Amino acid sequence: MRSTRPKALGVGAAGAVVLALGIALPAHADYAPSGTDVVGIGGDTPQYDLDFGADGDVNGHLGYNAANNVNKLVSFDATADQNGRAGYLNGSTLASPKSLNPTVVLRAGSSPVQRPQSSGAGIAAILADTNHQIDFVRSARLPTAAEQSTASSKGYGYLHVVRLGFDSIDIVGTTGTNAPAGLSTADLVDIYSGTATQWNQLAGNSGGSTGTIIPLLPPNGSVIRTTLLNDLKAANGGVAITLGSNVLTVEQNDPSAVTGTSSPANTIAPFSSARLSMYSAGYFHDPNTVFPGGPSIVPGVKLLNGSPAGPGVAYDSQIGHYVLFRQSDAGSTTPWQPGSTKNWVQALFSDPSGTPFFKRAAAGALVASAGTTWNYSDLGNQSGGPPRGGAPPTPPRPPTPNLLLHPPERTSRS
Repeated sequence: MRSTRPKALGVGAAGAVVLALGIALPAHADYAPSGTDVVGIGGDTPQYDLDFGADGDVNGHLGYNAANNVNKLVSFDATADQNGRAGYLNGSTLASPKSLNPTVVLRAGSSPVQRPQSSGAGIAAILADTNHQIDFVRSARLPTAAEQSTASSKGYGYLHVVRLGFDSIDIVGTTGTNAPAGLSTADLVDIYSGTATQWNQLAGNSGGSTGTIIPLLPPNGSVIRTTLLNDLKAANGGVAITLGSNVLTVEQNDPSAVTGTSSPANTIAPFSSARLSMYSAGYFHDPNTVFPGGPSIVPGVKLLNGSPAGPGVAYDSQIGHYVLFRQSDAGSTTPWQPGSTKNWVQALFSDPSGTPFFKRAAAGALVASAGTTWNYSDLGNQSGGPPRGGAPPTPPRPPTPNLLLHPPERTSRS
């Protein structure tokens, strides 16, 4: 279920904690799921996979709920805004942001609770869910061994993992960037540690721009942030880098965080390539224009995936988009939809004797519309440490789907 918030303001000067700021809205009602609807929460990066899977995409591909079954698939976004932006309170400034911490009603008749806004927060929430208000979690990382141990102690059996597909974390700059065509992991170690503060200080780039680099990172808890920093640690001999004083914290997957700094041409950030493909295809529209809406947002940023000036290849780190749920739910003998013998896990995500919705090619088209490389796999009892990135053994990413091939036909969101 999605809700709206006011415009996010641009990001500001170096030295401040920089976020896209907005103003809190008055309380209003979202759809509150029934006790038999299937409810998911979790991370921002994979949220559109489930949004489209539930209610369809602008290409006219129909989501699960189009069948008008009695019980619905509901995926509450990490962000309280359809353009994927976070909300901030009145009185926020660039130097002193005040998070809104938006709330959500997970089930009809229950009180609002804080909306989980990351993969980790979603996993923590399902592990703390004693009333079974949450059925599944969207995650851009695998559960850790400790989280699986907690799930076992709670009587879940374990957190069953289904992979929907893959995404890439890449570095972006503005379309008029002063950066080289590509930045290697070694370049990024120098940039984010503050060793290289100008482009001409990078290896092999002595003839490059003398512009002062502005490196950006998403907030703590972001899988994108964690993946990048763990990759830089690995490239730094296993030693975590100390972030330079010029590294600014910004909203995740927001191109205006890059284009709105004091020197956009010298600004870089890690970014989900799946999310950028949605911007580039024109899915997101100007939020400042009243209904029926304004023009598509031109992101103004591009992937820096060309050849670096020095040794190595451009940074590119693949992550998975996962769905996690209690194994005890997978073994339920309670049918979900009237007239069916399948429980909700079997109907949607995992069925050893059948083909659940998200394993079908029709769902693959919906996941691909979110920019994700559809690659369904039922992984079962999986765990891993904090995301390390690195490319898994999968085929190359297919061309990004064009979200504007057909007139918009979707009328509802989840």
